[in-house]
Amino acid sequence: MTQGQNIATSPSMHRIALAFGALRRGEMVMIRTADNRAAVMRAAEFADYDTGQMQLVADSAPLLCVRRPLLETMGRQLPSQRQVASTLAGPLGAERILKITFGQETELSSDISFMGEGAQSLAQLATTILRQAKLLPTAIIAALTSQDPHHHARLADMYGMPIINAFDSDHHDSKAHWQLFPTTKASLPLAAAPSSQIVMFRSEAGDENHFAIIVGKGDEMASPLVRLHSSCITGDILGSLKCDCGPQLQTALAKMDEAGGGILLYLAQEGRDIGLMNKIRAYALQDGGHDTVVANHKLGFATDERVFIPAAAMLQQLGVVSVTLMTNNPDKVNQLQQFGIEVTKRVPLALPTNPHNEAYLKTKQEKTGHNFEEDDS
Repeated sequence: MTQGQNIATSPSMHRIALAFGALRRGEMVMIRTADNRAAVMRAAEFADYDTGQMQLVADSAPLLCVRRPLLETMGRQLPSQRQVASTLAGPLGAERILKITFGQETELSSDISFMGEGAQSLAQLATTILRQAKLLPTAIIAALTSQDPHHHARLADMYGMPIINAFDSDHHDSKAHWQLFPTTKASLPLAAAPSSQIVMFRSEAGDENHFAIIVGKGDEMASPLVRLHSSCITGDILGSLKCDCGPQLQTALAKMDEAGGGILLYLAQEGRDIGLMNKIRAYALQDGGHDTVVANHKLGFATDERVFIPAAAMLQQLGVVSVTLMTNNPDKVNQLQQFGIEVTKRVPLALPTNPHNEAYLKTKQEKTGHNFEEDDS
C-alpha cells in the first residue's frame, strides 16, 4: 500500500470525464456505437435549454429516450428484451419532456407512441451514460446520418463537443467496479469501535472514493463479520428518520467491536447508487405518496442500481475471501458470492422502527425481499 500510488488516466477515462462534465452542465455530447453509428445527446433534465441546435448539428429529428421503469409508471409496456424506448421529442415540447423526466407524468396520452430500442442502440447508450454520470437517465438524442469517424471528429470540434464511445462506457464500469487500489491506512478510533483503522481506496475511473473500516483484527480473521454500507448523507450525517441507515452504521460497528473485530465497507453508492441529487428528487416523489421503489422508477432508475463488485474487490485487496455478512438484503449475499467472496453465514441487522420509516422498511420487505430474521441455517 502506497500513499501516492499513481494511476495513469487512459484516453477512455479522459473522454468519459469530459463527457460527464459537459452533460452535467446541460451541454451537448456526441456518442458513438461500436459500428460507428453516432448521435448528439443531452440530458433531458436540461430540456428547458435550447434544444433546437441539436437538430441543426445532427440533421435528424431529436428523440426522447426513456428507460423501462419510467415508461411502465406511465402505463406503457415494452417487450421483455427491450430496456429503453424512444419517441419524437419535438411534439412533446420542453415542458412535457421535463414533466416526464422528473416523474410527474402519470399516464401518457394515446397519441404518444414509443418504440422499443435494442441493447446496442444509441438510445440505450445515451441512457446508460446518463446513469453513470448520476444524472436522470432520460436522454434527448439526434442521430447523425454519417458513419464516418472523421466527419464525427470535425463536427465535434466545430461545436466543442466531447465524443464518448460505447467502449468508453463499458470501460468506465469495469474500471470503477474492479480497479480499486488501497492507498492510505490510518488509525481511526470511533465512538462505537475505538480500536479501528480506515483504509482508503482509489478507483482507476476517478470516481468517488470507497473506504473500509477495519475494527480490531477484522482483516486477520478467518471469516470476519462484514457489513456493506452504502453512503447515506441524510441518514449517516444528518440523522434522518426516513431510513435506518444511520442507526445501522453505528450498530454494525458496535457489534464488530463486541465480536473482537470486523470490516465495514463504506461504499460511495448514495441512494442505491443514483446520487444524492436524485435521491432527494425521489424523496420529493415520496412526499406525494409514492413508495421508495415507485419513486425510483418514476425517475427512470431500477429498484436498486447498485453493483457490489467494488465490495468484493476491496475484500480481495484486504486478503479476505470468506465473510460472515451482516445484512438484511439477500442481493448482497448473492452478489458477493457471484463475485468470488464466500458468505459462510448471514446475520440480520434489524432495528426498531419509527413513524417516519415504517413504510420504507415495509416496502423493503415486500418489494426487495429484505429479510430481518436470522436464516434457519
